[in-house]
Amino acid sequence: MRMASRPQPAHTAGTSRFRTILVCLALAAPAAAPAQDATPLLRAESVRLSAAPGAGDRVGRIKSFGMLELPAVAFDGRRFSQLSGLAWDDDDEVLYAISDKGVLFHLKPVLKDGVLAEVRLVKAAPLLDPASGKPLKGRRADSEGLDILNGRNGRKGDAELVVSFERFPRIVRYRPDGRALGEHPLPEQLKDAKAYRDSNKMLESVCVDQKLGILTVPEAPLRNEREGETHIFSLSGRSWSYPLTGGMRISAIECLGDGRLLVLERDYGRLLGRAIVALKTARLPPTAAGATAVATVVTLDASDGYQIDNFEGLARHRGNRFFMISDDNDLFLQRTLLLYFEILNDRT
Repeated sequence: MRMASRPQPAHTAGTSRFRTILVCLALAAPAAAPAQDATPLLRAESVRLSAAPGAGDRVGRIKSFGMLELPAVAFDGRRFSQLSGLAWDDDDEVLYAISDKGVLFHLKPVLKDGVLAEVRLVKAAPLLDPASGKPLKGRRADSEGLDILNGRNGRKGDAELVVSFERFPRIVRYRPDGRALGEHPLPEQLKDAKAYRDSNKMLESVCVDQKLGILTVPEAPLRNEREGETHIFSLSGRSWSYPLTGGMRISAIECLGDGRLLVLERDYGRLLGRAIVALKTARLPPTAAGATAVATVVTLDASDGYQIDNFEGLARHRGNRFFMISDDNDLFLQRTLLLYFEILNDRT
């Protein structure tokens, strides 16, 4: 016998209808949009490599994939300017940049269809003194060269940064948060500050070769070296002669593996309006007696219409693509330019 169902209380029926409405709304609602990156865009301005009418993005053996003028903003109480060194962390997809004031910036380049379109400024961390644990100050904060360890090993969060300094010549290893991990002993030729031609022409650049270890170059030849020739030093004490032309000085080196380097040379004179940049490949000989093989990739001269500035930092991104950045010296007459480019027909 079928029993008659009892009517539901009014509040129970209302609750049931309310739940039904919520389920329908949930099913009808569009999928939630992915969370947006909360880190701020720098609102950088795009700059053409050449100001000449009709000039393309290719010159010499490089092709530009975007150049941006980065504004000198304040971030986390630090001024984003005077950038001298770059290093790319492929595991965490961070572009590190150091300033002459001893600040390590974490950047996120924004690429659209392979072209540099914007930059996000993620973090600013002061480099800490290995002895006191306090932020570097004054002349001891003049960080110049930068490279990375554990940046391409497939593991996130284990990167270490190698930083070279002027004023007080030294090479120190850091964590990305600015904590010092230890100072590397310098070879005898580089220990004495009096061996350098100027306190502002010391250890301008540094990179790490898997076989040769940490390599560094003073900005100008040492006092006991003849003009027109400098040396690339390893911390093990080996050195290799490198020829310089005109008034060019080495401002950055990037290790490409197996004793190959990409070398950034520049001749910059702010008062005279002179700006020349040259990228060269170098292959170090197996013995100190051998000659370093050097080939020019490109030379850019501001007097030829190239929109360049005081380029000092260099970092390999992926493959034959690189980032290069200029130091604005915190002066309104200069610019912080970040160039993203590819080396074509690489024969190194």
